[in-house]
Amino acid sequence: MWCLINLNYSIKTVSFADIFEISESDTVWDAWLTAISLLDILEWSQKIRDYYDFEQARNKIQKIYGLAEAHAIDKKNTKCLCDLSDGEHALLKRKIMRFFKLQVVNLKHFIC
Repeated sequence: MWCLINLNYSIKTVSFADIFEISESDTVWDAWLTAISLLDILEWSQKIRDYYDFEQARNKIQKIYGLAEAHAIDKKNTKCLCDLSDGEHALLKRKIMRFFKLQVVNLKHFIC
């Protein structure tokens, strides 16, 4: 067997659930994309539709991401116009990231 490109990398098997992880270094946008992508994939499964309210989950995710956008959480060069301090914005970001992590963990329960 011939190999056209030899990258000299070992191949590692990754489970489907492992692809959808949110790490501490992710931005809110990264976390949103992970959550909404997994939601989109699972929404088309006929087996799950009767057990999970995808519309409600999508609305919650949209609302929380809108909150992050309103406070310019991921924008380094943009200052939020609200009265929250930098520490309060950092706490808000942690809570938003926690929300997305919990959404992903919840959705992963449907992956076999």
